[in-house]
Amino acid sequence: MIVKTFKVRKKGLVICGGILIALLVILIVCGIVHKATAKTYPMKTESERQAFMSEMGWEVSEEYTSCKVVSIPEEFNETYESYNELQKEQGFNLKKFKGEMVEIYTYAVYNYPGNSDNVVINLMVFDGNLIGGDVSCNELDGFMQGLKNPDPDAKESLDEKESEEEEIVEEESNSSESSAAKAKKDKENANSSSSDVNSKSDKKQAKNAFDSSADNSDSDLDGETETQTANVTDNSDSQESSTEPSSENTSAESSSQQW
Repeated sequence: MIVKTFKVRKKGLVICGGILIALLVILIVCGIVHKATAKTYPMKTESERQAFMSEMGWEVSEEYTSCKVVSIPEEFNETYESYNELQKEQGFNLKKFKGEMVEIYTYAVYNYPGNSDNVVINLMVFDGNLIGGDVSCNELDGFMQGLKNPDPDAKESLDEKESEEEEIVEEESNSSESSAAKAKKDKENANSSSSDVNSKSDKKQAKNAFDSSADNSDSDLDGETETQTANVTDNSDSQESSTEPSSENTSAESSSQQW
């Protein structure tokens, strides 16, 4: 039997030990970082789910609109692979839960940027903890994104926009009321002016009628005077005519008596 011995230098042992220690430190640090990154969210109660969604920047319905139990498949198809990529971006990985039954809680979202309708948030829960989820729109040209609101200030911007729109509408309403009041006042002034004109016209017509009546009265009076004068003249002539035959008759009678 042949026995070979190797003499290991002390310096080499130190280097190897240092490398092992360094690797161990790296593994520990990576584990700590991974553990810190993969934060767990308890989802056993409604208040815990509501607190999480509020932390993500969403305003949602007070209660879930639906809750269903689904099975994570053992083999992922293209759709599941794509969906799991979205989960990995959020620090989750559904492949850890292949074959498990998980709960999916769905809530209506009210403050999605742009105020889109039919927006919901889905929370995937296993053993009382969040393991994934998404925010999506159920419309034909819908979308799907991660659980965090990309623009948490959008609600404030939307409120400011709505406030500005309300102010504009109020100003337009006030302007319309002012225009209506002005139009009403102008109409009243126009009616008043028309009434004044009509009144003046009526007065003028009355004056003209009065003057015409006065002229007619004077004309009638002059006509009556002329008529009376003519009658008096005719009567005087008639009386003279009647007097002359009487004188002739008297003379004739005197002559006859003398004869």
